[in-house]
Amino acid sequence: MTFPSIPTAPFFETWSNVAGLYRDAMQANTQQWVQSSANIIHEHTLRAFVAASQACANALAKNAMVVQQESMGRFVDASQKAVGVMGKAFTQAWMGSLQPAK
Repeated sequence: MTFPSIPTAPFFETWSNVAGLYRDAMQANTQQWVQSSANIIHEHTLRAFVAASQACANALAKNAMVVQQESMGRFVDASQKAVGVMGKAFTQAWMGSLQPAK
């Protein structure tokens, strides 16, 4: 009894075609994974940059308000002290003019 011979060329060509199908699927999967991962990284990086910029702007605005309030407080304090100094000088000059000449 003899076995029929199977031509090897069509058999190997069929396996090559099947392997090509899997190769193409793997390439598509890899390309999709890389592209979607890059999109996610890009999106999250952009969101983080925007959030950081907004947080920085908010902190700078808050700082400007605090510094302005403290600055105004220092100017008010300086003005009050200046009025005191001027009042004292005026009082001393006025009191000096009231004393009898020697």
